[in-house]
Amino acid sequence: MIRSVLCSLRGFSTLPPLLQAAWLSFAIGLFMTLLHLWIFNVVDYGLDGASVESLSGKVLYADRGGMLIEDADSGEYTRLKVVRGISYLNVGHDQILGRTLSFTHLRDAVLSCTLDGQELCIAQCANAMECLDSRRERETPQGILIVAFGTSLACLGLHGLRRRKSASGSGIF
Repeated sequence: MIRSVLCSLRGFSTLPPLLQAAWLSFAIGLFMTLLHLWIFNVVDYGLDGASVESLSGKVLYADRGGMLIEDADSGEYTRLKVVRGISYLNVGHDQILGRTLSFTHLRDAVLSCTLDGQELCIAQCANAMECLDSRRERETPQGILIVAFGTSLACLGLHGLRRRKSASGSGIF
């Protein structure tokens, strides 16, 4: 798609292949930069301003994405999510079903959970800002960004070398 847009630009198809590749990878890098800025400045994953809360309750349902908890004090049901970058569950889901656990959570995201003092959910951050930063780092396309701009620079460098070699008449490329 990006290549077809670039080809529709005047004279793009007449450029040498290395320059076409440089422009294409630069366009991809620019897109990834905009995506990176959007993720870091707009997306808050519902964590902005959240405070750490505690809950003790019986696990009625559990799967990879979360748990349904019956609050031990009020009897109310609460759905908590296990979110990568915030916490991870280090036991099987079937091992916590029907058990009463103590949870700390940010809104609906589990931070930690314990059963008789043994940590079953491991927190990877301590507060909303740390968790927000952790989520943003997991979601940003930094690798693609670096590869795109690196490819662009490599293509420009190879094109420059090719022009220099052809001007000197050695004909290596």
